[in-house]
Amino acid sequence: MDKGITREQVERVARIYKTNQDASQALGIAMRSFGRLCRKFGVETPYVKRRRRLQECKRGVA
Repeated sequence: MDKGITREQVERVARIYKTNQDASQALGIAMRSFGRLCRKFGVETPYVKRRRRLQECKRGVA
């Protein structure tokens, strides 16, 4: 499943790319596999990061 993809690689693409789809394509894996790797390594996906920021904005937390 992970094709030897390291935690550092997952963290880097999750930070750089705006969507899970773009990040998974950069690694050459399926979006589902990218999500699994993020959960495995404890990395926040671009989707989760975007949702968290939206919730913070709605609550007024900066």
